[in-house]
Parts: sequence; C-alpha cells; structure tokens
Amino acid sequence: MDKPVTLIIGLGKTVGESVARRFLDEGHDVLAVDPDAGALEELRKTAGDKVACHHGATHTKLGLRNAMAAALETYHFVDNVVCIPPLPEPDRLLDLEMEDFEAILMKTVRGAVQTLRVFTPELIAERPETENAADRSRQTGTFTFVLSLGAQMSQPGWFSESVSQHAILGIVKAAAIELADEAVRVNAIIALRPRAEGREPWLRERTPMGRPSIGEEIAETAAFLSNPNSAIITGEAITLDGGRGLLSGLIQREDD
Repeated sequence: MDKPVTLIIGLGKTVGESVARRFLDEGHDVLAVDPDAGALEELRKTAGDKVACHHGATHTKLGLRNAMAAALETYHFVDNVVCIPPLPEPDRLLDLEMEDFEAILMKTVRGAVQTLRVFTPELIAERPETENAADRSRQTGTFTFVLSLGAQMSQPGWFSESVSQHAILGIVKAAAIELADEAVRVNAIIALRPRAEGREPWLRERTPMGRPSIGEEIAETAAFLSNPNSAIITGEAITLDGGRGLLSGLIQREDD
C-alpha cells in the first residue's frame, strides 16, 4: 500500500518541523517547501533523509508549481497539504506603508489562494485502485492552514497580521464549500504561538492555561484534520489558545 503523501508549505519558526515529525510518525511521506534554505537545513539535521526538501517560493504560482513538480517527481501523487503562511512584523494602521501592506497580502492571502488552485487538481486526480480506496471515497485530499490568533482577534500593533490571517480564514471557509463536491476538505488551526508571548510577557496573564501552544500540539491537530477518520470536518477552525478567548480580564499568578 502506498504511503500517504503530505506537503508542508512553509515551515514557520518551529511548527513546520513538528508537523513533519508527526506526519512521519503517522507513516506519511513528507515534502517540506520553504524559501529559507537555512530552515530546510535545520529540518534536515533533525529529520535526516526521511523528509524530502524543496527550496522555493511558497506564495507565487511558479514557486508552488515547482513544489508540485518536486512532489510528483519524488512521490508521484499528493494527499495532504499543510500550509503555514508567514507572519508579518508588527505594525500599526496609521504608520504602515501601503506598498509594504500590499506585499504582505501578496505573500499571505494571494499565496493561500494559489496554494488551493495549484494543488487541488492533483489531489482529485484519478488513481489506480489501491488498498486505501475506502479512505479516498470519503476524502480525496485535505488542506490545513496553520494561522495565528490574529485570525480571530487583534490588538494594537497587529494590524497587517490580523488582516492577513483573518482573510486566510475567510478563504478556508469559502474554499471548503467550493471543494466539497470533490471530497477535498479545507480547515484551519488557529494557534497562540510563542512569538507574541516572548515579545509581550503580560499576555501570559490573558491565557488561563498560562502558556502558548507548542509545536507538537499544533502538529497533532494537523494530523487529526488530515486523517480520513475526520472526513466529515471541513470549513472549520480549531483554536489552540489555552482558553484566552473565554477569559474576561486578567489572571494574577502567584509566581508573577
């Protein structure tokens, strides 16, 4: 039986590495794509030759087509795509340059749409009858977008991040409807990442669990959303925020 093939589009800071390891544990073949050669090299150090790597753009049509070609050359087909869009630097509405803002949207929002357009035809392509035919009758492929908490809420200094991440969440919901007839599922993971906590330690007081999500938790959720046993789930966002969205006020901790 052929192994499922999962592409990771963008590695992020640490999340992509955790996702790669988790899918390897699930018995998948994995191809990681990132424009940062250094990030790919770090992944190679931890995963060795178990993960195939492709150095290239993750937001342009050409870059994504090259990634698809690399996947087909290596594995001949694709089952799942996990996309981790880049997070922009902090900025404010009245201070930003429109050219910079448009470039951010190009990298994130347009990149998300291009990812769906480039990879969907291969996900739904006809294949010879295999042992996992029952699984493919329930889903022909999955997309999972890993987003920041900015997709659901904002604060001063998060303008471009909130706009771009929220826009991708809208794309997830619309694409889920568009692709449902093809049994292609599109979902999102909205995760409180460590970056903001390190930048602004007071945010810990806004999180009942007292910490951000870790890469392994995000990876476990991505594996769940890609599994045929979750084939009824599409257009959804699973939020890993440690209870932050439920809390009114701040939590005073004894060790603060």
